[in-house]
Amino acid sequence: MDQLRVDNLILKDELRICLRSKRSLSQRLCQTETNMLAIISKYQEELNLATAHEHKVVDEYARVYAEKEARGRVIDSLHQEATMWIN
Repeated sequence: MDQLRVDNLILKDELRICLRSKRSLSQRLCQTETNMLAIISKYQEELNLATAHEHKVVDEYARVYAEKEARGRVIDSLHQEATMWIN
């Protein structure tokens, strides 16, 4: 009977230790999840900034290219006029 009591006390103590460990692990998991969400949010913000910059660069390239094309047409037109006056 005494051995049964001792075994019962040992099992209760082990159960208490397991429950404490489970709570500790749960808290650490919660902290880890919070940290991961913060990291994801940070990188999402950086990605959004990079995407906005990319769009700005693409728009600027399109504007510069359109200006270059327009200048080319003006130069061609002036060249044709000059050629007509020379001939």
